[in-house]
Amino acid sequence: MGKALAKTKAGRTSFDEFVARLENMILTGRFRPRERLVEADLCNMLGVSRYWVRDAFKILQAKHLVEVTPFKGVTVAELSEREIEEIFVIRVELEKLAMRLAVEKVTEQSLRELEEYATRFAAAVLQNDLAAMIQIDSSFHDLIFALTANETLRRMINDLRKRCHIVRYTAWSSSEILTKVIEEHKRFVELLRLRDRVGLEKLAARHISHARNFYIFRLHTATCLEEGSGEK
Repeated sequence: MGKALAKTKAGRTSFDEFVARLENMILTGRFRPRERLVEADLCNMLGVSRYWVRDAFKILQAKHLVEVTPFKGVTVAELSEREIEEIFVIRVELEKLAMRLAVEKVTEQSLRELEEYATRFAAAVLQNDLAAMIQIDSSFHDLIFALTANETLRRMINDLRKRCHIVRYTAWSSSEILTKVIEEHKRFVELLRLRDRVGLEKLAARHISHARNFYIFRLHTATCLEEGSGEK
């Protein structure tokens, strides 16, 4: 019985690792927004059974990372303008709260770590390494959120960030936005060092608005093109 239990636990851990790997592949752009995910292809690519893939899809659907359409299949999720607006209204307020809490606990060591992440992000941009950019940017902000010492707040922010990963992915196709992100990473460090709570709240709101505005602009552009094509 002990061995059977051990196998069950090992199997559960392996499945959890598989789901985490698939989630990471979506969040880092390995699978693109609106891309179709085919069961058989994932089975061959990742060496797992169809049952595992189907169960993983259910979990990722609950996290709003994939969309499951009957008789059509599974695709990487995208967001409507309404969903974007709803998410970002909440994100802005949560991240402003995070800044107010983080500024009270920032240390010189954490500031050095943030400076290192900012430098690495700029290097990843020069190398056009999207996966590295996403990972480093996430680590940069995760460190700030960790300073809040509030796990509930941190989890809520990260859940919303994952839901709108497509927004960041889309926006980072713009070199102008990437330049702003690089500059604002440095500014976060400066304001944290100064313990400028008001400045940090304004910066947090501005920092996430770039991606939101660009994504909505792209949505409107795509809609206009479709309507123009339909008229012809």
